[in-house]
Amino acid sequence: MTAGTGPLAGRAAISGGAPSRSRRSRAGAEIGHALLAACLAAATAAIPLLHEPSFYFRDDAQSYFLPGFLEIARLIRSGEWPFLTPRLFQGGAFLAEYQYGVFNPVCLALYRVLDGFERLDRAAAFYAVFHIGLLGAGTYALGRSIGTGRPFAVLGGLAGATCLGLIAWGAVSWVPGLVSAAWLAWAAAFLIWAGRDSRLVPPAALAVFLVVASGWPFADAALLAGLAAGVAAGAFAGADRRAGLRAVLAAGLGFALAAPAWMPLAAAIGSSARLAESFDPHQWQTPLPTLVAIGAPVFPQAWISFGGLSLVVSPPMQYVGWWIPVAMLHGAWPRLRGPAGTGAALLLAAILVLGLLAAAPGVSQLRWPFRFLPYFQIGCAVLGAWFLGQPGHVWSARRTSALILGTGVLAGLPLIDAIGVNLLLLLPVVLVVLIVLRHGGPRTRMGLIAIGVSHIAIFAALTKVFPGNSQFPDWRPPMERAAYRGEPGPRQGDTALLLFERALFRRLDIRDAPAGLYLAFPQGNTALYTGNAAIAGYSPMRGLGFGALCMDYIGGSCLDAAERWTRPDPVTGASTLDLARVTRVTAQAGARAEAFAAVAGPGWTHRSVESGILFERMLPGLPGTLSRLPEGSEIRTAAEDVREARYGLAGSGGRIVWARAWYPGYEAVWNGQPLTVEIVNAILPSVVIPAGSGDLVLRYRPRGLGLGLALAALALAAIAATAFWRSWPRRTTRRTP
Repeated sequence: MTAGTGPLAGRAAISGGAPSRSRRSRAGAEIGHALLAACLAAATAAIPLLHEPSFYFRDDAQSYFLPGFLEIARLIRSGEWPFLTPRLFQGGAFLAEYQYGVFNPVCLALYRVLDGFERLDRAAAFYAVFHIGLLGAGTYALGRSIGTGRPFAVLGGLAGATCLGLIAWGAVSWVPGLVSAAWLAWAAAFLIWAGRDSRLVPPAALAVFLVVASGWPFADAALLAGLAAGVAAGAFAGADRRAGLRAVLAAGLGFALAAPAWMPLAAAIGSSARLAESFDPHQWQTPLPTLVAIGAPVFPQAWISFGGLSLVVSPPMQYVGWWIPVAMLHGAWPRLRGPAGTGAALLLAAILVLGLLAAAPGVSQLRWPFRFLPYFQIGCAVLGAWFLGQPGHVWSARRTSALILGTGVLAGLPLIDAIGVNLLLLLPVVLVVLIVLRHGGPRTRMGLIAIGVSHIAIFAALTKVFPGNSQFPDWRPPMERAAYRGEPGPRQGDTALLLFERALFRRLDIRDAPAGLYLAFPQGNTALYTGNAAIAGYSPMRGLGFGALCMDYIGGSCLDAAERWTRPDPVTGASTLDLARVTRVTAQAGARAEAFAAVAGPGWTHRSVESGILFERMLPGLPGTLSRLPEGSEIRTAAEDVREARYGLAGSGGRIVWARAWYPGYEAVWNGQPLTVEIVNAILPSVVIPAGSGDLVLRYRPRGLGLGLALAALALAAIAATAFWRSWPRRTTRRTP
């Protein structure tokens, strides 16, 4: 098959008329091999679950993503658009948070599936393994787009989808990093195909849309950087300019189609406490040797991590596949200059740029540049498979064995114990290589199978030796969802506040913490499991007001938070504690519990819970989330849903406050006339209504959504027009003699 063919890219799939039997068989072979790559990747990724059921449920996956996914599923089930949840003050604007992938239809469908799991760790594992399989098929497609033979593209898909950098960070914690990478492989393949055939511009735009709508800014930046590098390399090599323009057009349409996903983020970031370092040359910048260590199972390297400069040995995030540097060492590099190597050469240009981004200092919001590392690694897997599949590709037994064993020893020198681990893993690989060479070399069916099996075996061994990422805390919360629905919580409209220091969940013995700790202090977004409204939450887009109230981005607090929450506000004259309708405060035992007890005032009861004191009270009831009405006001009607509240009111006018968090996009209307929505007590929405009778409407429309939808509509029309124009039959006119 030539470099211009591949899954869904052949003319058989896009030309009119019934496809021939040979075309159907080719399409079936492509689909079959893509499914094989997906199944191999998913099955390999499932191996760690045999010895660690919570392997894919760590850190942010526990405290941020899965609670949000399940809340989005609940909102959809109840007929609500999942743009906002009133159950979470800090981090409840799901659309503006961006990382939840609210506009990715596949993600939304999967959230509904996750809602059927009773165990949290199994839900997280299903979501991760599904996307690793999707990445395996997408990486196979990328290999086919540059002309890699089917069996070799399957091997590249397996290695790319199971690279441990993506597994150890994206799959287990930063979930949208995995989701976006899975779609990025498909987008890269379709952009290459679209460069060759304009009829594939629409599907390429849809693939780009799925990347951007998945919620990981680094994937968006990697797509743009890789596209720019590929187009520039093509122009430098004298390729057809129209190919680059078609790829750029597809990417532009995809970003425009995803505008409703990223424009609310752009609109909200200015009102958040998200700090943008203009230049961050230090933390999690990839050391250059790590880029070439893709074949070393364990490669100790000095990183500036969360804890400062240290040797990071776990997880082995540089490893992709032992066979990749071997294939590149024996690769026929001059073939990149020929017509059959055009796609591989463009991919090489892209992955070199992505490698430089991973090793460069962080810029602005794109801090921690090692997050670009998996894209470089996946590209290396695809390129290595392309070299392996080239005619005449022969391995030298002596050079191959020396490379494998030498890499294992040199990689372990910074930490002598790592030499033993590397040799233990790589000595059997040398035996595999010798067997492969004896039976015809790496391009035979038996040779490919042996390489694939050895890759899976090393993945299994590494995830057994390193069952967790040492950079993450080892939280062991209850996994059954029913455990969080035990004790009745505050009534609807009332809220709960947590006062604890972050060290409560960062101590060395956290692995052995009792389950009651996680139930008494549902850290991050895990309060969503309880079904109650909570002040604390986890948000990288934390509102400025939460800083003024002394709460950090994961819901922890400083010592004087109690005093700030009970301090009278100069605008309303009431405390934030009262206006937020807080009826339950769980304070960490010691200084925080004593501080709250000193300022709480009358009406509070208290009792001991795990590691803290629970304070409770009753407040006069108001409908919905209303927390303050003007004196003498009468409520005639009241109706609320998640994003809109309507009231019929009468009285002398004055200020109204709601017990819900303010986000950019709140609007209010009184008898059809707009009112100004103010932020009072640092975090709460409020309006001042005139005297008399009327109807008040408070509505949440995420700022930037309207413009994003308009841009998406234009992009969709352009995509449809492109598809229609390309499929319109061409008529030829005969000239009469």
